Amino acid sequence: MGQNLFPDQLAKRLSPLSIVSRSRRLGHHKGTHRSRKTGSSLDFSDFREYHPGDDLRHIDWNVYARTEKPFIKQFLDEQEMRVHILLDPTKSMGIEGKWDIARQLAIALSHIALKSGDTVSFSTYSDDQKIFFRRKGAIHRAAMTKFITSIEASVSSSDFTDRALASIPKAMTVLFIITDGLEATDKWEHLFRRLPGICGDVRLITVHSAIEQSPEYEGDVRFVDVESGDGVEVTMTKQAVTGYLNEKMTHEAKLAALAGKFGIRLLRAEVKDGVMETVTKKMRHAGWVR
Repeated sequence: MGQNLFPDQLAKRLSPLSIVSRSRRLGHHKGTHRSRKTGSSLDFSDFREYHPGDDLRHIDWNVYARTEKPFIKQFLDEQEMRVHILLDPTKSMGIEGKWDIARQLAIALSHIALKSGDTVSFSTYSDDQKIFFRRKGAIHRAAMTKFITSIEASVSSSDFTDRALASIPKAMTVLFIITDGLEATDKWEHLFRRLPGICGDVRLITVHSAIEQSPEYEGDVRFVDVESGDGVEVTMTKQAVTGYLNEKMTHEAKLAALAGKFGIRLLRAEVKDGVMETVTKKMRHAGWVR
């Protein structure tokens, strides 16, 4: 898709959205998200008794006139979120449009967060190096788009679940993981056990292509695993297709159950639906954005 991976009209449709999170782990810089602490915004929160050293400008003199006691006005604090987006670069992500929509979703989420004044970091990797990019504020949306677009292929042969933790920075408010989720569920369980200690709001986006959902092959076919290179000869009968689909459904059900067990929120993204359908409808319906 190249330079047309994320056209301007897509970016404009995202502008009203913001990421919703209940995580208490917020950044130290000013932003547009309400924390549970009090601060210096214009929205009133509560009163508390005056203590020596408090700013006299915050005393409510009307309350003092009624009670003869000085009370301080407290206001809701507005802080930034720290959003991280981790992209699975394994070879299976390069099949049937999954890599393009995965990068589009990463760009879309980064635009939404940057527009809100948040700090956004993005990471993936190749077999020989880590790939990392961090920016804060709406002015950097174009730079983030250019960086993610430039990662043109998913080529890693190592297991994503083995390398994911090393690609995630500390103290994140929200962590988005974009993957096809095809690795063994015991490996996912090992990763999921570690994630809640890193971030209190972890969200897994699993990307699916049409050919994976409904194989259209007929006759004798040789399938080759793009990750391992191993091949297998299969006669594509109705029974074989049914067996494959049952195995796929079982794997996805186990992955969803594991995610729920460890408090990880999961959302399914179909290549055929496109990035806007996924973000503006599915994510909004799930309460991820508003």
